[in-house]
Amino acid sequence: MENKTYQNWRVVSTVQLGASAEEVWKLVGGFYILPQWHPDITLSEVPEKQPDEKEIRRVLTFPGQAPTVEQLVFMDNENFHYRYKWHAGPWGEQVQQYKAEIKILELDASGNSCVVQWSSTFWYFEDALTQFYKNGFDNLLKIFGPATHTNQP
Repeated sequence: MENKTYQNWRVVSTVQLGASAEEVWKLVGGFYILPQWHPDITLSEVPEKQPDEKEIRRVLTFPGQAPTVEQLVFMDNENFHYRYKWHAGPWGEQVQQYKAEIKILELDASGNSCVVQWSSTFWYFEDALTQFYKNGFDNLLKIFGPATHTNQP
């Protein structure tokens, strides 16, 4: 068996989109609607025990993998920002201490462009998230188009 050394990772990915932060947040800001914009996630469900628990969680299904349960840690709809962490499932037993956040920032006063930032920290032997974030961002570019703004005085 190959010896793989775990290390502490911080991944930060961004994409500039040709839409307002508010418009993008309507899709990206929904904790349970990740499959509507991320092609690698086939299903997001509310856990059966959710009504009995105070923590807000989602169960994500990825093709060919056991479901992963994530927990919402912080939600700020006004500022287009939420944080979450891994809660249960085999993926997070391998990619340890996974914590992530999604933020959307307006790029200009016209409201025609924004930047989405998806970042995370985790322990693993390799970068386990950059390609996953890129796949989601590539789909957002198909939905909203790229930012096309000019810097004018």
